[in-house]
Amino acid sequence: MRKMKRFMAAALAVVCVMGAAGCAAANSDNDKKADANATTAAEGTKAAEEKSEALAASSGGIATKTSSVNPYTDELKIAWVPSNATEANGTAWGTGIGNELSYWSNVTYNIFDGETNADKQIQIIYDLIAQEYDGIIFQPYNSATTAAAVADAEKAGIPVVCINIDAETPHAGLVAMTDYEAGYAIGEEIAESLGGSGNVVVIQAKPGATRGENLEEGFQASMANHPDIKILDEQTAEWNMEKANTVMQDYLNKYGDQIDAVFCHNDQMAEGAGMACQNLDYKDILIWGANGETKALEYIEQDIITGTVYTNCYDQGATAARLLMMYLGSNIDTSTFTETPVIKMPPMTITKENVGTIGAEDRW
Repeated sequence: MRKMKRFMAAALAVVCVMGAAGCAAANSDNDKKADANATTAAEGTKAAEEKSEALAASSGGIATKTSSVNPYTDELKIAWVPSNATEANGTAWGTGIGNELSYWSNVTYNIFDGETNADKQIQIIYDLIAQEYDGIIFQPYNSATTAAAVADAEKAGIPVVCINIDAETPHAGLVAMTDYEAGYAIGEEIAESLGGSGNVVVIQAKPGATRGENLEEGFQASMANHPDIKILDEQTAEWNMEKANTVMQDYLNKYGDQIDAVFCHNDQMAEGAGMACQNLDYKDILIWGANGETKALEYIEQDIITGTVYTNCYDQGATAARLLMMYLGSNIDTSTFTETPVIKMPPMTITKENVGTIGAEDRW
């Protein structure tokens, strides 16, 4: 009964998502940028297809599965292929997936570390196809480069559910944090704290990262509502805490007391910025990150950073596993999808006032 309830919950989620506007597109936040990026995306996809064909050939080609499975009794193999299995969110997603799949004694669950390398992830996917895995949960390091491998897995009868970062091809589903909405919410929080007037600097994600672009777009949309807030500077720290520390030191040396707030595209960069401000004795600058990892929550409690947008990554991983198991227990052919269904995880804006509501069991 417990498994059936989980199947039903996942099925309802997919029905709701696919029913809204005829199946939500995975890149709905980026529709405005689609035309401008069309040529680049097409060139990237062509190169990715050529690379994926070579890797597929080296793995012995694609074996298409013809038999159906019973998810309650048949022996099943599920793979988790993160961009990096040792990062905080990759570990938390993997734990959430594993916890959910532990309800099925017939499921073998394995983790394959992508090591922040798209080529390695592509090779892993083709190995999983050759080994006739039943389902793949995937966090692409590069959305375009890995797309052809994901499409080939779907053609082989293996549903692929992505976490947080999507592959640029239709597939079984995407379970994502909010990004545009998070950026907008952070902008509004900063504007309220500054009374609608002040100066902000931004520490950005790696150029071309979809989540970073969406966070930035949401933040800029918020800033458009507050013309008396000026963005002094924007630089990338490529998701990295140490690089963000250096960027923030440069900002402080250049702008000093002119800076009222910092928006960082993830928590690790906010942590780096916070330490730079502490070391140079700038204690009154607002510092915001996004994700909600444990260290960021601790830094909020210690007044090193101001806030973040928290997502329960354990629950996000479990949701992806639930969705995948629902597909395996249904007659839905995900390889026929023309758009990717999207489930967005509910976010929480976290500051000193409410950080205590995130219990130890939900901290990742």
